[in-house]
Amino acid sequence: MKKALAAFASISALALSSATLAADLGPSCTEYFQQIDEFVAANPQGESMKSQYELTKKQMKEMPSTVQEPACKQASDMMKQAMSKMPASK
Repeated sequence: MKKALAAFASISALALSSATLAADLGPSCTEYFQQIDEFVAANPQGESMKSQYELTKKQMKEMPSTVQEPACKQASDMMKQAMSKMPASK
């Protein structure tokens, strides 16, 4: 779980790279935030991550679409990789 939280923090750092306004989330960001929603909902520590998650989402929305899509794609891929290394929940 600590690795997943560290991965979440690392992924969140991607959102800090730009402050230019973008209108909406692109497809990669929509997928990424769906993954995060599911992760937060399925984990006991999820509630404590919620404020960081909301901040990350806000920051991602502020990125220009030319930066937003590749950042979200990378974040989504990292999230998939981190989730594949977590033990299956019972």
